[in-house]
Amino acid sequence: MTGKLTLAVLAWMGIFAIATPAAAQEPSTELLARAEQVIALVQGRANPAEMFTPEFLAQVPQTQVRAVTGQLVAQYGAPRRVAGIEPQSATAATVHYDFERAIVHMQIVIQPQAPHHIAGLLVTGADMSGDSFTAVLAELRALPGQTSVAIARLGDGAPELIASIEPDRPLAIGSAFKLFILAELSRQIVAGQRHWNDVVVLDRRSIPSGLLQSWPSGSPLTVHTLAALMISQSDNTASDVLLHLAGRENVERMMTTIGVQAAGRNRPILSTLELSAIKTASDAAVAAWRTADEAGRRRLLGSDYASADATRIDLARFTGAPLHIDSVEWFASAADLVRTMDWLRRNGDETARAILAINPGLGSPLTGSLDYVGYKGGSEPGVLNLTWLVRNRAGTWHVVTGSWNNPAAPVQEAQLIGLLSRAIQLVR
Repeated sequence: MTGKLTLAVLAWMGIFAIATPAAAQEPSTELLARAEQVIALVQGRANPAEMFTPEFLAQVPQTQVRAVTGQLVAQYGAPRRVAGIEPQSATAATVHYDFERAIVHMQIVIQPQAPHHIAGLLVTGADMSGDSFTAVLAELRALPGQTSVAIARLGDGAPELIASIEPDRPLAIGSAFKLFILAELSRQIVAGQRHWNDVVVLDRRSIPSGLLQSWPSGSPLTVHTLAALMISQSDNTASDVLLHLAGRENVERMMTTIGVQAAGRNRPILSTLELSAIKTASDAAVAAWRTADEAGRRRLLGSDYASADATRIDLARFTGAPLHIDSVEWFASAADLVRTMDWLRRNGDETARAILAINPGLGSPLTGSLDYVGYKGGSEPGVLNLTWLVRNRAGTWHVVTGSWNNPAAPVQEAQLIGLLSRAIQLVR
């Protein structure tokens, strides 16, 4: 249950960071060579073991690399050439690849030292030829498992659905539930109950993703810093601190205020540590949680899971088959998430919206064509959600959100990323 799902870190293959310099520069010879080698990889003419760092391949095995390249060909057609490259440094760039049916954008990072292996590679979007919502939805419907998707236009009244698939179907959303915490936190700040510069002591920790799980207990952090980490890095420890600060029942009421139809399935709303502890508990304990009513679940949280210890959670359980995603999760429909982002647009303060925009979850070719991009997503094996709040150059607001659940097998992130990126291109 890492939930670290943003397009800046949900690597197509691996997790990496890219430094952006103040001025553009010419790509290095080594960067150009590796960028060209990606075409050979997608064409099946290159060996991943000769291209990527050992650390990269330790996270993403060669079989997965080849699976994703196959998905790219299936989705965009045969790869042709490098259409353009925009360096951010001597070792990082955005590369535009010409495929049969699209220009596909990727970010690449190479080692600064010889042999300059690829340390990170990320698909950030694609410009399809003659694309349409009909075409995007057709591919979304073909995904194995269940989906709930909504593309909505926002205005003065209720959101207007432009295109959708089962928009009222509640599905597991992973760390996208952190939007509910942000909404309640923003409400309290607008009401004068809290301030963004209030200092909070780090008094609990969860499992990764994030940074704060390894920080010393007692570290002083502002509410703003915690919220920024919760949204931009999907920091689980920051999320749990803020859930405790805002109040569990207050966040539950906020879901009702927003109009989340699946709110009842999220009561009591779980911290990331509680959810992880329940998911990895014995079969009998999971069954007890499944069959308990709301009052019974609150009693279980106060007894069986009151002293959950992040260091005792078996993280390996979150790297294999989907784990109780139909019963131990956070749930929302696509329409619920549209209403959540619309509430934050209308009622959240400027700082909350700025926090949503720290990590836009899209590559620079697409974010550069929009006036505003706010983002949160969530993932674990079998669960994936991507949710954007965007304003185009004409000043029109939209939400693009999609959830994909498959209890039988992990879902392929690159597929949903590519499809919903195309939907954003259509609303821009």
